[in-house]
Amino acid sequence: MTQLLGFGSNGNGQLGIGHLTDTNIPTPCKGIPSTETIEKITGGGNHSAVITSSGRLYMTGSSQLGEHVASSAADPQYQQRWDHFIWKDVACGWAFTLLLSDTNQVYGVGTSKWNELDGNSTQDLVAIAPTQLKDIISIACGWRHSLALDRTGQVYGWGCGRHGQLGPSLTAITDKKDIRTVQKIITPQPIVQIVCGHVHTLLRGKDGTVYGFGSNKYGQLGQISADHIILANSVFIDAGWHHSASLDQNGNLTMWGRKDHGQVTDQPLNNIKSVACGSEHTLVITNNGNVTAWGWNEHGNCTTDKDFIDTPITLPQTHIKIIGAGCATSWFGL
Repeated sequence: MTQLLGFGSNGNGQLGIGHLTDTNIPTPCKGIPSTETIEKITGGGNHSAVITSSGRLYMTGSSQLGEHVASSAADPQYQQRWDHFIWKDVACGWAFTLLLSDTNQVYGVGTSKWNELDGNSTQDLVAIAPTQLKDIISIACGWRHSLALDRTGQVYGWGCGRHGQLGPSLTAITDKKDIRTVQKIITPQPIVQIVCGHVHTLLRGKDGTVYGFGSNKYGQLGQISADHIILANSVFIDAGWHHSASLDQNGNLTMWGRKDHGQVTDQPLNNIKSVACGSEHTLVITNNGNVTAWGWNEHGNCTTDKDFIDTPITLPQTHIKIIGAGCATSWFGL
């Protein structure tokens, strides 16, 4: 069982807390039964999604571009979606959503102006490239690009690749926007984890090597080598819009990228259990069950009333089980 609390940007009800006002106070989310155990929390531009251990999907926030089925604007709270499916994973892009079913098929809903859904924009749930995307185990979304990982470690990408975030194209690029259909991304070894930033991508190899491609305007790819290697010995990675993070087996967190609003702290970070990067902020759970937050705090997504937090602050709540972050949005589960 998980009690979910949200804080931060909430102009479209994306926190699911029953109103449309930003808050820097962790507030109980509505609509998810207390008997559910939450497995994943993720946020897009103005919408969010939760997957539970029972395979149920709950969503809230903007549905202007079909990100999900609309709910009452007067009572924004998490609503169960597509209950005839059992869901294994969910990822939110800016104004679209990818879903992974228990049959390992990828589905999508929302805008597809940049081919984020490998087809037309839709307010109906659609299967994405069912003949190509088989035996998928994980999905990820950037601002306008999408990724899928299959059981063999092969990565697929589609959507906007104009900054290189989809890797080298296998076909001739005829448009400066580099809008792609689903295609394989060639990697040096089998991949075990995929994450997307705003316009960059990180991949974690089976041996713990982290690879990256896409925009490096703010150093979000770090001191990357010619073969796209960023660092080694990683057990978990995540990415915000312009910053990146890697956790090693000893609980040490390494970060790189944009830091003008505290997104990347200079303070040593160790004894970390898990990390979640929002658009321009970061949350971690420490080994003792506390949540620590830092980064751009314009909407209260790090708590407090400061514009940005460059020195991590620890929230008073304890025994935290799970965290999630989106575009200036934050959640944790007790």
